[in-house]
Amino acid sequence: MKNFVSIFAPFAALVFLAACSDSDQYLYNEEDSVALQIHAEMTRTYEIESAESWDDQYPCIDNCTPQPKPSRVRADTVTFKDTLIFIGEITPNRQAHYREYYWTLDGEDFSNDMNFRKPVTKPGYHEICFVVTDHYGDTLRDTLRLWVSNPPVLETQGFIPAIGSQGLSPKEGITFAWHGYDPDSISKVYYKFEIQEPRGIRYTDDRHPKLYTVGHSILDTLIETPYFTYWDNPNYYHRLENLKFYTWKVRAVNEFGLESDSLIQGEFFTKGNRNEGGVQTFIRFSNESLYDRYSRNGNIYLDILDSLSNLVVEHEIGLDTNQFVVSPLKPGKYRIIASLSKLTDFNPDTADVVVLPGEIAIADTLRLLDTIPPSSKYLTPEGLLQDIDTLDFKDTLRFYFEEYGGNFYQNILWNGQELRGGSYYREHFFNEDRTADTVFLMLPKSYRSWTYQLLSISAYDYSGNLNSKTYVIRPSLERPESESSSSSAENSSSAGGKDD
Repeated sequence: MKNFVSIFAPFAALVFLAACSDSDQYLYNEEDSVALQIHAEMTRTYEIESAESWDDQYPCIDNCTPQPKPSRVRADTVTFKDTLIFIGEITPNRQAHYREYYWTLDGEDFSNDMNFRKPVTKPGYHEICFVVTDHYGDTLRDTLRLWVSNPPVLETQGFIPAIGSQGLSPKEGITFAWHGYDPDSISKVYYKFEIQEPRGIRYTDDRHPKLYTVGHSILDTLIETPYFTYWDNPNYYHRLENLKFYTWKVRAVNEFGLESDSLIQGEFFTKGNRNEGGVQTFIRFSNESLYDRYSRNGNIYLDILDSLSNLVVEHEIGLDTNQFVVSPLKPGKYRIIASLSKLTDFNPDTADVVVLPGEIAIADTLRLLDTIPPSSKYLTPEGLLQDIDTLDFKDTLRFYFEEYGGNFYQNILWNGQELRGGSYYREHFFNEDRTADTVFLMLPKSYRSWTYQLLSISAYDYSGNLNSKTYVIRPSLERPESESSSSSAENSSSAGGKDD
């Protein structure tokens, strides 16, 4: 018994000391009583992808202003195609402070991840709740609000007035009507409605051949009904006038701010008096770059002749105003002539039209075509223009180009290789009635050779016309003697010495 006590006593002492040393875990710790705080947010995946793509392409260096990061929100309106990222945060984030967390969508299980990516496709209002149960069994919730909606639908068929409608009277009222609706039947639909007087027109492709540029807006409003009636009002700053051409457009938007994918764009002509009418036509150029409001290439000149070839109207419009309406005109037959007096490479075009009482006659499109390529000549150091094809090698060669159809550009080849960068430079000078360009071709000494070389210069204008010319450059170095000819010369010299 004494032996057992003597053996057990040291072991009991060690257990007692260990218990005393580990007693801190049973003491009160203020951190354990800190209340949990939770926070939920959401963002759209395309905002994150676009921000990351932007940062990769344009990293912020030095003192530049960084791009705004994707916005995190607690309420949003999305479409069923959008994928959302849900983000949950727990503070302090120690697992000992909470037992579990999960997400619900309208009270149903949604996810068991802290952060996750998922779409919400059911239209309507939704509540997404981030739920956390703390160490004591208490439940904390943070709720996000989400509206899912499809864009409104706008029918692009069956609207009035039909495209090209004639004789609409502002004083009698002009009614516009169309059909639009909300496919989900959960949100109110509004309509952005505009009436404009177009300044010009841009041709794009076969599906969307015309895109109007705005001269000024007659009306711009947001309405609740799929129809609108315009009544002339002397208090309007801009009013619809008689015998004019106007465009109108409408787009649907719902109360969540989502716009319809489709857009209605119509056009109409207003009414004139019984004894007067008007004429409208469009103008197209083979050089599309002429559609420039700030172009230095002058204006379009229009002459309208009656059936007896008497000049009735002289009209001048800017290059960006490539559609026009001339009114009033007396009923009858007319001929329209369009030309570009400053750009003489363009051939004038004509169109015949018959004007009826009270209407605007639509003439054929006038097409001004440039079929003449740029001209080029060699410019001597003395300033003389020469049409030659064989040149001496010089450190700087000069060539003179003329083009009466707008801008143009050159492509230069030396022995079949394109010259770029510092191999040459250009000087431009423009005259009152034409465009001229002098090219200074600076050649390095390494281009010198004892053989003939080829210099090819191609000039293209913006109408697609090409002028290509190849010059032969004479040898600029003496031809090196071959070894056989050198040895023959030495043998001749030796033989001559023996004869002496």
